[in-house]
Amino acid sequence: MSKIIHHQIIIVGGGTAGITVAAQLTRDWFRRLDVAVIEPSDTHYYQPLWTMVGAGLAKKTVTERREGSVIPRGVTWLRDAVAEFFPDQYMLRTRDGKTITYDWLVVGAGIQINWDKVPGLKESVGKGGVCSNYSYATVDSTWEAIRSFRAGNAVFTNPSGAVKCGGAPQKIMYLADDRFREAGVRDKTKITFASALPHIFAVEPYRATLEEVAARKEIDCRFRHELVEVRPDSKEAVFKNIDTQEQLTLPYDLLHVTPPMGPLKFIASSPLIHGEPAHLCGPRPILSPLI
Repeated sequence: MSKIIHHQIIIVGGGTAGITVAAQLTRDWFRRLDVAVIEPSDTHYYQPLWTMVGAGLAKKTVTERREGSVIPRGVTWLRDAVAEFFPDQYMLRTRDGKTITYDWLVVGAGIQINWDKVPGLKESVGKGGVCSNYSYATVDSTWEAIRSFRAGNAVFTNPSGAVKCGGAPQKIMYLADDRFREAGVRDKTKITFASALPHIFAVEPYRATLEEVAARKEIDCRFRHELVEVRPDSKEAVFKNIDTQEQLTLPYDLLHVTPPMGPLKFIASSPLIHGEPAHLCGPRPILSPLI
């Protein structure tokens, strides 16, 4: 049996969320908290900047760092991955067979991109005008599509369910609109925002402002429309109206896709999702002075 490792606070995930939490918890030396981050990757990507990369305002290489360089001082980096959670025992087991116990658990592993949930998307993204900011491998294709756009239909999508950064599907659209105006092609362009959501944004004050922005920029908003197929040969995007189940086929010259996303398998199948809320509570409020 492997030796049991204990840390006061375990953070699962060394992305922007996990690193930010770790930095906050160890910001002041007198806190003396024992914090460990579990992250298998050698590379850290600052994904919030990918919108700027897709708009041609930054290089994607600046979003890449060695994982070890972003781990806050005083935080232990466990270069491993979680295989199983045992919240009733305040314990988890890693891919490499380690058993780790904790007093408090922070899960910030992010969500995964499900390219293959939309037929035609996985094989077409990154070429032929189909682009996405949601991958390091494809983000450059967004700027290429925007930069080379001369006229036609520019379609931007937003799926149902949770996505990384709820505003990102729109931000790239507004940046593209600005670029089209600078290039003198906006009057030859139709911009469509096809979103599976019922409104342009879930938070009411932002919603009202963004509706004004979309109207001012003459963006055609199609709500409750989920992307269900990409046809790269005919350059068509097929959407399903969630309420009526009717299909809408839109031709595109540029198609920026925010792909469907979902929980990572090791989280989706864990007691953290299917267990009682009490499973998420620690045995003592060691974090209360930090709030």
